[in-house]
Amino acid sequence: MITVYTENYNLISQDFYNKTINSLDLDLISCNCGHSGCLIRYGSYIRNVQLTDRVLSLSVVRVFCKTCGHTHALLLSSMVPYSQIPLVLHVRLIHAYEHETGFRNILAEQYLVDENNLKSIIRNYRLHWKQRLLSMRLHLPDIPSLISGCFSLFSRQFMRIKSTSNKLFILPT
Repeated sequence: MITVYTENYNLISQDFYNKTINSLDLDLISCNCGHSGCLIRYGSYIRNVQLTDRVLSLSVVRVFCKTCGHTHALLLSSMVPYSQIPLVLHVRLIHAYEHETGFRNILAEQYLVDENNLKSIIRNYRLHWKQRLLSMRLHLPDIPSLISGCFSLFSRQFMRIKSTSNKLFILPT
């Protein structure tokens, strides 16, 4: 999996995703195996993302590494791997949990997120991420620092449970 860093964490749409991915030069992105210039587009798959008012069926681009033979999905940094719930909502829910402010207002805005989603996010945070963040002094809700810190320290996106390789690619300015 390759995560493409974007500064707009609240925007997830097919159009924004396509523009971001189409702006990439695949020759500049290194594969998890360490080689650059070896990635080619290799199809796509549909991934559902729960937005405030609807479920978005996002067509996610896959790339193939000609060197190691592995395929990788290209995700935006606003997405949590293996979750339908966007990163910004994960952070809001965990921040509310940590500060004991309650979830009622958040859940009222996000009517597609139910108590089971909430319990799963909090459980995964407590089991896999809380101590990591404390030990490295990473703080919520500073999303840019959280993303860069989790990749530099743990080689994965915040709230990603699986320990398979994940690369962060920051678009050249």
